[in-house]
Amino acid sequence: MSLSRAIAILTVIVAIVSGGLGLTRHVIAVASEVDAERFNRVILDYVAHKNPNAPIGAFRRFPEALMAETQRSNIDHCLALAQAEVESEFKHDAVGSAGEIGLFQIKPSTAAILEPIAGAFKRPAPAKRDLGDLADPAVSTRFAMAYLRDIMTRKPAIKDALTEYNGGPLGRHPHYYRMVMGAYVEVLERSELRCRFREVPKSPPQLTLRASI
Repeated sequence: MSLSRAIAILTVIVAIVSGGLGLTRHVIAVASEVDAERFNRVILDYVAHKNPNAPIGAFRRFPEALMAETQRSNIDHCLALAQAEVESEFKHDAVGSAGEIGLFQIKPSTAAILEPIAGAFKRPAPAKRDLGDLADPAVSTRFAMAYLRDIMTRKPAIKDALTEYNGGPLGRHPHYYRMVMGAYVEVLERSELRCRFREVPKSPPQLTLRASI
């Protein structure tokens, strides 16, 4: 066999192997995408279960935002789901007595402070009955997790961070943490939500920061 023929055969083999690897990567990528879509549907189904009147179309970007932002914050996404339930009962257009808006009940004034780290947002226009971007569950999640991360730089314990999130630096509503944990325990029972958590040692049962993958 001539050297040129051997090189040609080797080139064909390399091309086939490379093509096979490329196909394998493509199959893996497609499978991962399909799994992500299924998991997004699981999260949306949970929202619909908790709030049958929720317009699911308004929540279409919520699952991806939830997973991305909780990973950035190093907390269990199921804890964030529990917090959202306590804050708004999964009502994306909920408005609180102090002007809080949306899924995680963020004040526009708080969101304005967080803009440098959470990004710009459309302000509400009460005269036009427009709640702005904070009524978008994905935007609400982005600002809520940014706010929680900011608090946790000063108060790393999730109990203290959640207490300040709802009740300010003085923690005016200590019952809030218990409410979120009660909802969290319920979420943890749903295996399809793939909750992750770790227990805090040497303290009362307290499920907090998600375990490393």
